[in-house]
Amino acid sequence: YNSMISPLRNLAFTGALWYQGETNTGRPNEYEELLAAMIIDWREKLADKELPFFIVQLANFMKTHSEPVESNWAALREAQRQVALKVPNAALAVAIDLGEWNDIHPLNKKELARRISLLVKRRVYGDKKSVHSGPMCTGMTVNHEGKAVLSFEAGTDKLWAVDELKGFAIAGADGHFQWAEAVVVNGNQVAVWHKDIPHPVTVRYGWDDNPVHANLKNRTGLPASPFQISLEDPKVAKLSNNLRWILKECLFLSDFLWQKYLFLL
Repeated sequence: YNSMISPLRNLAFTGALWYQGETNTGRPNEYEELLAAMIIDWREKLADKELPFFIVQLANFMKTHSEPVESNWAALREAQRQVALKVPNAALAVAIDLGEWNDIHPLNKKELARRISLLVKRRVYGDKKSVHSGPMCTGMTVNHEGKAVLSFEAGTDKLWAVDELKGFAIAGADGHFQWAEAVVVNGNQVAVWHKDIPHPVTVRYGWDDNPVHANLKNRTGLPASPFQISLEDPKVAKLSNNLRWILKECLFLSDFLWQKYLFLL
């Protein structure tokens, strides 16, 4: 830091590109806080509190697992994603489909550079026309059928419909994940479910060191970031969805009775 970062404080920068994380996979739970703090520190040192900060997410690497697993690499990708979502003027370049199982340094740098350039065009140069990112999951609800319904950041959410979405796992309150069925709904959401999990609490996508089968993309072909998302309070969420279903039925009944009333008149 003293020899390579501190001397830069008298220079002007248009943005910063951060391509790191592999050496932190042994302790991913601290990465979000560390990276967010570093961004704040750099912005203070460079006297630019809105300095655009571009984060390259860890690429796929090592073994692919046949069953849902815990993964430090996936956990660190999620930490990078959370920083991009929470820190103002930060963005995430997804590389989950560009890695090599046996090489920590992916070969396809050209496509990664193109994805970074889309983010730069958006954040630095104000390009609002082009799609700048793959789908970024931002919300989860559970409908009355017991399916988790995922929403995505506006502008990235025109999803590519495929015959079979892969890479989704789902868990109830016990935290035991099982591979899930998933389908694009309404063109911009994904419904996820498992027949043995009637009250889903958490959904994971691409949660593996090397999730080669994960295939969620938007219509421009940009891949979705791997993610984990949970209901804030399962009991409240279940109650909320039950109330939503009751309200829907009440509205249907009231509309039916109103039509009968008009018919009698």
